[in-house]
Amino acid sequence: MNNLTAWLGQWEIEIKENGKIKETVPLKHNLITDAGLNMLRDMLSGVINDAQIKYVALGNNATVPINTDIKLGAEQFRKIVTSRNNDPVQAGKLYTELYIADTEANSFKCEEIGWFAGGGANATKDSGICMARILYSRQKSSTESWTIRRTDTISRG
Repeated sequence: MNNLTAWLGQWEIEIKENGKIKETVPLKHNLITDAGLNMLRDMLSGVINDAQIKYVALGNNATVPINTDIKLGAEQFRKIVTSRNNDPVQAGKLYTELYIADTEANSFKCEEIGWFAGGGANATKDSGICMARILYSRQKSSTESWTIRRTDTISRG
C-alpha cells in the first residue's frame, strides 16, 4: 500500500493586449512554502479553519524563493482572487484565478508573485499565510491585462 500524498502547485499567465492574447506563460511549478504546508497541517489538526486562497500579490524583488518565505521580498500590488473552482472530474484539484486589468500594477517591474491564504489574508500588504511564491520578471504595460491561473493538486503518490 502506498500512503504517500503530495501537493503540486502550478501556475500560468495569459497576457492580453487590447483584448487579444499576446502571450501565454505555460504551466510551471512553484515553491510551496513551509507556511503553506503548516497551514494544511493546522487545518487537519483543527488549529485553524480557514485555508482559502484569498489574495495574489506582485512584488519587485528577484530574490530566489526559499521554503521559509513568509511574504514577498517587496510587495507592490495585491488583489483579491477573481475565482476558485474545484475540478469537476479529478479529486483533489483546485483552480484559482486572478485578473489584473490593463490599468493595474503598471508602476513597477514585476519580479515575484505570491499567493496568500487564511483568515488573516486581506488587502493589507504582507497579510495572511504566504502559501506559495514564484519568480516572474516582466514590466506590465498599460495596454496589457494579465490572468494568473494557479492549479493546486493534492494527490496520492
